[in-house]
Amino acid sequence: MSIQWWRRLLMALLAITVTTLAWNRWGMEHRLVIDANSRWPVHVTDDRSLDGGDSVARLRRDDQRLLLECELGNGYQYPFCELQFVLGSPPQGLDLSDFDTLDLTMSAYSATAGVPVRVFIRNFNPRYSREGDDGSLKVHEIAFTPSHYPGGLAFPLARVVVASWWVDEHPLPLELSGQELTHAISLAVATAGKVEPGLQTIGIERIELRGKWISAGTLGLGLVGMWGGTMLVCLVLDSLAARRRLRHSTALQTSLRKLNATLQSQAESLAQQARHDALSGALNRHGLTEALLGQTRQSDTKLFPATLIFFDIDHFKQVNDTQGHAVGDQVIRCLAELVRHQVQRDDLLTRWGGEEFVLLCQNTPVAEAARVAERLRQAMTTAAWPQGLKISCSFGVAEWRRGQELDAAIERADAAMYRAKQAGRDRVVCAEPLA
Repeated sequence: MSIQWWRRLLMALLAITVTTLAWNRWGMEHRLVIDANSRWPVHVTDDRSLDGGDSVARLRRDDQRLLLECELGNGYQYPFCELQFVLGSPPQGLDLSDFDTLDLTMSAYSATAGVPVRVFIRNFNPRYSREGDDGSLKVHEIAFTPSHYPGGLAFPLARVVVASWWVDEHPLPLELSGQELTHAISLAVATAGKVEPGLQTIGIERIELRGKWISAGTLGLGLVGMWGGTMLVCLVLDSLAARRRLRHSTALQTSLRKLNATLQSQAESLAQQARHDALSGALNRHGLTEALLGQTRQSDTKLFPATLIFFDIDHFKQVNDTQGHAVGDQVIRCLAELVRHQVQRDDLLTRWGGEEFVLLCQNTPVAEAARVAERLRQAMTTAAWPQGLKISCSFGVAEWRRGQELDAAIERADAAMYRAKQAGRDRVVCAEPLA
């Protein structure tokens, strides 16, 4: 990587880091507001459901406030009134663990003076809580006197601790005894534990939970990871680039060798294509000539005596007209494959025309070649042809002697094939013996 590239990368990382830290410091706020206009259901409870309880709680709305009016009695040992905001239903509840600050704006007073209040957050944990049993919800508590904080009180949410009386009633393992706010079911405001009987009024103007969408610690780890990961990637890329440069000359030589081999392979493939018919895979006329020239350059003792079998597909035009040329092409391919399976490897199969083929049987007398042709004819009657067609061929067999022109021998085999056509097709006819 160039120095200029490195400078741009470092400037980009620095800009991202500064922007993210500033956003975390002065923004990235996550807020949850609970007041008279919030969507949370609200209801009040008192101690009348308990043995001897005679306190009476009433809910009233005053402008933008919720008022809990409580006539505290003295029939129950610990008289109370409570206003509760329902945040969710067990077992899910509402996750408050991402908040770090609790801001309370409220008032509380009796006939004579300001009084303390308690704020409860109840949480569900399936390891010890039971649905339908509110007493099994873990109770977190904080107590304060609202008249001491006329402008509101904001404090860390970590100060809301598990109520000691709840811990006494529900002994838990140490790992479960601390604050849990991941499944908060309700947030409640209640009268304090030790107050005089009589009328008390608690006014709730606003309860707000605040936090960062990403905590400072998590964000710091993320930025460190970003810097470290980027540097690691850059070092790896630099290392790879160096290795590529070192391998460049060798890779270039290898590429040239591969290119030369590819060109040679393509040349051989083109030569192969020039000698063979693309549809049937059999030799074409040029390929037959080259094969015979190569044979005679070495020795013609394995070639002669030779016999030519000229054969033509019967009624092939009708196949093309009724079934289409695609089916006709399939018939050509199937015929060539059938012949290759029925003859020796040294015999040369050539596609002579559209549906005409020539089979050159090396070192084969006419009588034996005629038997080969008959075997091919019979094999065609039992072969499976495209579209369930019945395909047959007419065969002409002629001898090719040493010193005779190949074209003359092919003409004699072709003439014999036409005699087979005239005699009713699907048969083998041998040419007259040479003098």
